[in-house]
Amino acid sequence: MPRRPVSAAPALAAGLLAAALLAGAAPPLEAADLTCLPCAGVRVESPLSLLEARQGGPRLAPEAELPVAWDEELGGAASPALARAVGAAGLSPWVTLVFRAPAPLLDHLPELQRELAVAAELARGGSGPARFQVVWRPEPVGDEGVPEVGAAEYAFLLKRASVAITGAQPGAWVVSAPLPADPEWLRELYDEEVAAYLEVVALAPAAGAALDAAIALLGELDPGRPLALDGPPLGDSPSAALLEAARWASRGIRLVLFRAPVAHPALLAPFRVLANEARGDLSPDPGSAPGGAPGWAFVRGEDLGLRVLVANPEGRDELALAFADPQLRAPERIDLATGEVLPVAALRAGPDGLSFRVPDPGPAVLLRVARATAAELEGIAEEVTVASERELPVEEILRRLQAAEDDQARRLRHYQAVNATTLRFQGPSGVQSIDATFEGEYFVRQGESFDWAWQTLYINGVRWRSKKLPEIPIVQPERAAAMPLEIRFTQEYRYRLRGTDRVSGRDCWVVDFEPTVAPEPGRTLYRGTVWIDRETHHRVRSRALQLGLTGEVLSNEETLDYQPLDLAGAPAGWTRGAFYLPLRARAQQILSIVNAAVIVERESVLSAVVLNGPDFDARREALFASETTMVRETERGLRYLEADPERPGERRVRDGFDTAKLFALAGVFWDDALDYPVPLAGVNYFDLDFRGGKRQLNAFFGGVLGIVSYADPRLFGSDFDLGANLFAFAIPLGDTVYRDGDEIPGEEVRALPARLSLHLGHPLGSYGKLGASYEAAYSNFQQADETAPGFRLPPTTSSTGSASTCS
Repeated sequence: MPRRPVSAAPALAAGLLAAALLAGAAPPLEAADLTCLPCAGVRVESPLSLLEARQGGPRLAPEAELPVAWDEELGGAASPALARAVGAAGLSPWVTLVFRAPAPLLDHLPELQRELAVAAELARGGSGPARFQVVWRPEPVGDEGVPEVGAAEYAFLLKRASVAITGAQPGAWVVSAPLPADPEWLRELYDEEVAAYLEVVALAPAAGAALDAAIALLGELDPGRPLALDGPPLGDSPSAALLEAARWASRGIRLVLFRAPVAHPALLAPFRVLANEARGDLSPDPGSAPGGAPGWAFVRGEDLGLRVLVANPEGRDELALAFADPQLRAPERIDLATGEVLPVAALRAGPDGLSFRVPDPGPAVLLRVARATAAELEGIAEEVTVASERELPVEEILRRLQAAEDDQARRLRHYQAVNATTLRFQGPSGVQSIDATFEGEYFVRQGESFDWAWQTLYINGVRWRSKKLPEIPIVQPERAAAMPLEIRFTQEYRYRLRGTDRVSGRDCWVVDFEPTVAPEPGRTLYRGTVWIDRETHHRVRSRALQLGLTGEVLSNEETLDYQPLDLAGAPAGWTRGAFYLPLRARAQQILSIVNAAVIVERESVLSAVVLNGPDFDARREALFASETTMVRETERGLRYLEADPERPGERRVRDGFDTAKLFALAGVFWDDALDYPVPLAGVNYFDLDFRGGKRQLNAFFGGVLGIVSYADPRLFGSDFDLGANLFAFAIPLGDTVYRDGDEIPGEEVRALPARLSLHLGHPLGSYGKLGASYEAAYSNFQQADETAPGFRLPPTTSSTGSASTCS
């Protein structure tokens, strides 16, 4: 009888299906994918008894995945030895980090920081890519009882823990706590943008319909993310638990962690067998499930063979199984206790498929079934190649940056350097610029504001000779309400990956950021760009423009350039273990000083950097005890540090600075309209906070000359600013008349001038301004010595004018 032609279509279709499943939803990180399906693991109180039993039963293959989970309290010192021992036994450590910081977390950040430090040390001390599960079981506060864990607060904890863990161990996985199968709770969690901070999402046991709905929702919120079911009871039969894992694997759960109250030596044997057989690129294949008993089939991408788990719910002594696919062949039974290959009985293979019997099946049967290749079938050669390079989304780039910076912050306690900052003041109308350079020791402790000693001052390159530096008003913007790229409880910024660029010889991701909403009055934020190294994940450069400024600072834009240093403070290579500091900063500010726009260019350079130096505190305390002028960064900008009268040798932040100055002035006033220089002697009063509200006043009275300038940067508390200028001179000024290029002495007159101008403005963006002005001028004309006797003097005049500007 001639052989019936066998179509290769099923094999090709299965191959393409497997390839599509492999290439479709890329894992969130390169290593973030469980290498088994179905995956089954155990959750125990302590894995020590399992380590003692590791010699019994089948050995795990090198690529096999057998998760073992246990709780690790973070209240004491970090002890990663247990995780290392579990990994050395060939098992996959699944360390459940139990955070106990009370709720609300924002009110208990010190407790959270201590637990994060322990979590980071556990991750740093581990070997191999362990899995760290972030669980929050807050301690009760007072008589309120244990609070319910809210999605938004847990998201904040999850992100903070994620960067601490992966900063300490870049290859580590972060797993969520067992999440409730509550659609509203899950949506609220993902509204906090947690997807980039996770490798695996765990779900708590629930009713089947609720779990199915949660699986479907997570497929929408976080497609491609591996899911785990954490906590169903193991029961009396570990072999039967594998069926539960297979059932959930067919519904979208990749891993099931079974809770085992007692860990006995034979517990892991079936799990080891499944881990060996289910490793690799398997996908659910419901079309290949057997007939004759409930079963779940999974197809391997590399050879299209099957791994099949079959249930024996009725406890029969023998199972008769049939597979409809005629391309299946060579079925083998794998003993769940030993991993040995056992033969099947009554094997029949033909055009109608494959059938056989399994004697003494027990509660569960694991089968290995081969499939004929396309080449064997009709000489059809088949090759499916899927190759693609996954582009990281901006959220994952930010997580890597935050993790790298968190790791550096835990290694770098403090540093000191010499800070040389040059300020170049450029007035309006091309007035000659003035350079001032402050130089001195600079101290930065992790998590605190910096202190800076002004030990040397240069004015236009000339060193200030006096030991006491002049105290100048510090005009600076207040610190932004929220810094970009930080993990915060609220989402202040949105981020966009612009692309890649090469900066300072490094390949960088270019990420733009801007506030999610316009800053509220009195609350500033930033808009700008950060360049992130694609290899080390540290900042290479950042540029930010401050938004929402009010008062005398109209604009503030700053660029920071980062360089790697070794522990000795010397230049280092661009490696993850180096320390990255902003050694150079450039900024441009526009200040409004009594109705004049003053441009300030600032450049800061750090040199002689010492990292974690032993004399950090001693040197800073010595400067505190000296008479050196010192400033500190505060929420309101730089502020002077003054001696604390209650604690000798200590300093405290001065509340503001002396905004008012009174000067005695003497000199001469010379103008071409005068026949001789006019001696002047008088006073100048200057106040940057005249009667509060940041109003500015500059008044000069010198006998015959009076000049008054007034500015209100927030008129009646609004965004409008008001300015007024008054000029008056008590000596008449000459006014010479020319006709056809020749002077006419007989028509020369003198004028006694006075002018008043008012200005009203409103900012347009960060650099523009819409303004309106009004000016009134008065001139009283008088005869000069050369005026002809019959010449009629112009009448005393007053004039007004108005104008509008947009700049």
